[in-house]
Amino acid sequence: MEIKKNIKKPDLLKINSLGGVFNVNWALTNNCNYKCNYCHPDLRNGSIKAPPYDVAVDFVELILMRSNILGMTPNFEFGGGEVTLLRYFSKLLKHISENNGLVNIVSNASKRLSWWQENFKYLSGVSLSYHINDIKNESHFIEVSKVLESSQNTRFHVNIMMVPERFDDCLAFAKRLQQEVRCSIALQPLFEGFGHGGITKKYPYTPEQEQIMKDFRGRPELKKHPPSMAELEVNYADGTTENLSTFDLIANDQTNFVGWDCYAGIDSLVVTFSGDIYRSWCMQDGPIGSIYDENIELPTHPTKCRTKICQCGVDLSAKKVNTRLVSNKQQRIAVTQL
Repeated sequence: MEIKKNIKKPDLLKINSLGGVFNVNWALTNNCNYKCNYCHPDLRNGSIKAPPYDVAVDFVELILMRSNILGMTPNFEFGGGEVTLLRYFSKLLKHISENNGLVNIVSNASKRLSWWQENFKYLSGVSLSYHINDIKNESHFIEVSKVLESSQNTRFHVNIMMVPERFDDCLAFAKRLQQEVRCSIALQPLFEGFGHGGITKKYPYTPEQEQIMKDFRGRPELKKHPPSMAELEVNYADGTTENLSTFDLIANDQTNFVGWDCYAGIDSLVVTFSGDIYRSWCMQDGPIGSIYDENIELPTHPTKCRTKICQCGVDLSAKKVNTRLVSNKQQRIAVTQL
């Protein structure tokens, strides 16, 4: 995806996702069969028991009902850990799909090929992560990628985790994948502090390596997909409108919404490994409840943003309104009508 350059614009007034979906970003399990050293143990050591199937389904049913009331499409994004390790995961995917929900997952592609062949029809989106120091079979990763490429209903992306000391090997695999499979590909720089107390700094890369990571792209998919949650409609104070992505906002340092009304919790939710429910990953208002609660009351009003940097995709895609500017604009209109 081409990132739009930072050009001086009028003040932002409102941001809306084009997808028309109710997003649930769910850290379903912290159990993983890979032990990447750039991933904090809390994200992969299996220290937290995944919810039983009936608990997961009860929460899914709540989201299906909430989405129906709002006239939105429920969209579940499952991550981990490695979600495909859950024994009931296929059953959960099928249940959501059969109830008109969308499912997106993040995976390392290690599950057997037959699993992907049996379940790709339930997957609206897949983001595979290539971990060069842990992967057992590169050809298997390619074969899984071809299965996902062939699925007309699956948006498919690959992140190549760029280990600095094996940069050339990672790049070589990215080029092989680019030749053999149509999908978007990102050469993902690594950061210290990921998954534990916040990102601190980027791993060391040469200027040449930095440029290679910025420039590399996959081959576009030959599929027609509805807008993703990352695609946004941005309204400006001068009345103009522009379509941007969450990546555009990050690249252009347009991620400070302090004082705005944020609708995270109304059009999106996040769920932690332990089952705690929050409006967003900034967690600024504390937990709403838990998927283990018998009665869960979800927010019905926006919150005032107090977080200076909004950096997670699901957080950025939540509706946001610059109420100060909206109020000023309404006052100006009222004056002109007197």
